[in-house]
Amino acid sequence: MKIVRFHEFGGPEVLRVENVPDPEPGPGEVRVRAKAIGVGVPDVLMRRGNYEWIPPLPVVPGNELAGTVDAVGDGVETIAVGDRVYVNSRELPQRGGGYAEAMVVPAAAAFAMPDNVDAAQAVALGNYQLAWLLLNYASTPRAGDRILVHAAAGGVGSALIQVAKSMGLTVFGIAGSKAKSEYVMQQGADAVIDRNSEDIGARTADLTGGEGVDFIYDSVAGPGLSNDFAMLAPMGTVVMFGYLGGDPDPDLFAHMRAKFGDSIGFRLFSIHVLDDKPGIRRGAMKSAMSALAEGEISPHIHTTMPLAEAAAAHQLLEGGNVTGKVVLVP
Repeated sequence: MKIVRFHEFGGPEVLRVENVPDPEPGPGEVRVRAKAIGVGVPDVLMRRGNYEWIPPLPVVPGNELAGTVDAVGDGVETIAVGDRVYVNSRELPQRGGGYAEAMVVPAAAAFAMPDNVDAAQAVALGNYQLAWLLLNYASTPRAGDRILVHAAAGGVGSALIQVAKSMGLTVFGIAGSKAKSEYVMQQGADAVIDRNSEDIGARTADLTGGEGVDFIYDSVAGPGLSNDFAMLAPMGTVVMFGYLGGDPDPDLFAHMRAKFGDSIGFRLFSIHVLDDKPGIRRGAMKSAMSALAEGEISPHIHTTMPLAEAAAAHQLLEGGNVTGKVVLVP
């Protein structure tokens, strides 16, 4: 079978298409023949070598795969050949492994995939799992609260919008172009701020009548994260869950102190806090799978590309013009 892996860290050019024998499932394992493979930011970070949870070289990236079970190992009773399943590496002993035509995983790690769930949309569910956790575990906004989402046109950003709207929240999104702003509105946002043509703070004040927002979800961070605190309502909280724009100002308290009287808060969140809490983590994924099956969420697929073009998929993702999910197909 074909896999894509890298033997050294670097740019997209280090990704190689290689042929290896089909893996065979051992006791308690199943082999999943891929129908769709998700491409995400963690894959890029792995390839660059700056991801804390990267497996030893050589690495097969890819953290989401959906397909059909075509072989089962001894002792497997809960899954049968022909079952449709979704695999997320958050359930595996190590990250990665998905850029492959087939993958062997513990049977207990696979999620049943209803017949009406499209495999390509399923490999975006990791974003919705994270969105659910951001809105129900890292923070607990209530119906009627106002939230502000950075990078709202991205995979997690658009998932946050859809999940937040299903919870009765008012959602403002931040995007970086007219096209992305239009996309954010299509995802259900109540308003969008174009960071390239509008002052984010002033526009947020206009949208909230000067009151500010209750929660800000920031995966960009960088020096601009310091500006989040001024946009919070009393008792508001900034939730940082990524740093695509680099590290923030190390003295965040100086900026928080300017709003001391409003009792604002800050949370640095990683889904890895649930590495030893599978019940919560898997519960969030099952909620996302159910929402997809019932039509409550609708992951947008930016494009599908052959597995052999994984390097081009990484180039596309790093170009900054992706809205929704990039999917590889065997």
